[in-house]
Amino acid sequence: MPDKRMTARRQSIRVAYCGMAAGLSVALMLLGGVIPAATYAVPMLCGLLLLPVMLEFDRKAALTTYAAAALIALLLNFDKEAAFFYIFLGNYPILKWRLDRIASRPLRLLAKIGWIAGAMGLMYGLLALLFPMAAFMQEFGEMGVAMTIAFFLVFLVCMLVYDRLLLPLAMIYMNRIRPKLRFLRGA
Repeated sequence: MPDKRMTARRQSIRVAYCGMAAGLSVALMLLGGVIPAATYAVPMLCGLLLLPVMLEFDRKAALTTYAAAALIALLLNFDKEAAFFYIFLGNYPILKWRLDRIASRPLRLLAKIGWIAGAMGLMYGLLALLFPMAAFMQEFGEMGVAMTIAFFLVFLVCMLVYDRLLLPLAMIYMNRIRPKLRFLRGA
């Protein structure tokens, strides 16, 4: 009987922890819609919330948390561009560890750049098809080709810096924050 109680306790902690991470992600996404520059930063910040879920439980729990937060953010967030950024690039902290298994450093970097570029291209293509917003299309039209390419390159650099920061942030979580989460010790 004690084994069943521990299993139920572990499952309850897992669901609560993942639910809190998804809820916090959605809250950040909603708050991010208020500040225009947050369209690109908040989805990356929400992706960081998947890191503790993956470290405490597993990849499946992190993907479920990501899917729940992405769906709710898409339904509730009035900034559809930010919601789509989270849908297409918010899972990067989960994917990063798979890409880091590629032995060749240049090939690993090429795979990361390919993933980011492909996700951005698909995202903006879907945004243009699903939400043919005049302001959205006009914004890219006014930017011109050179500025659009510059925007893409700056975002790509930001994502590569984000990639480099994930490991130190995971170490900070494991060494400084995790020991303070006593409720996880029994889980």
